[in-house]
Amino acid sequence: MQAGFLDLLLRHNLWATGVLLDDAARLAPEQFHRHFEIGPGSIHDTLRHIIGAALRWSDRISGRPLRESIDKRPEPFGVSELQQRLEQSDKDLRRAAGEVAARGAWGETMEFAVPDGLTYRFSRAAAMMHVVTHGVHHRAQVLNMRRQLGLPLLELDLIECECRRTGQIPPKAP
Repeated sequence: MQAGFLDLLLRHNLWATGVLLDDAARLAPEQFHRHFEIGPGSIHDTLRHIIGAALRWSDRISGRPLRESIDKRPEPFGVSELQQRLEQSDKDLRRAAGEVAARGAWGETMEFAVPDGLTYRFSRAAAMMHVVTHGVHHRAQVLNMRRQLGLPLLELDLIECECRRTGQIPPKAP
C-alpha cells in the first residue's frame, strides 16, 4: 500500500469526521440525539460508531488486544470527548499503519471472528481500507440526518478536504 494514498485517506477521514463533530457542537441536544431510521440511529450514535470502529480496527490491524467498544457505553458522549477519541483513533490508525508497513505486512492475512461463529480472513490492507470506507458510509448517513433536520449542506468529500488544506478554499466561518 502506498503511504501517500493511505495518508490522504486517513487525513480525509479525520477531517470529515471532525467537520461533523464541529457542526454537532452547534446542534441542540434534541437534534444531536434525535432518532432516525438509518444507521446507528442518531447523529451522536453514528459519530460514536465511526470513531469506536476506527479505534477497534486499529487494534485488529496492529494485532494488539481489542479494547472495549465505546458503542456499548450506555451514557452519551459529549462532543469534546468524541473529538478527543477521534484524534486518538487517528493516532492509533497511523501507528498501526506504520507498524504494518515497517514489517511489509500489508498483504498478511488476518482474521475477524463474528458472534455467530464465522471467522473471516482478509489482508491487513483490506482491513485498513475498510476503516476509511466505513467512515465515508456512516458520514453520509449523518449528512442525511442533517438534511432531515433542515440543516444546510456540508461538503465532506476528499477534494474539498485537500483544497481547504492547501488554502485553495478558505476556511468557513462558524
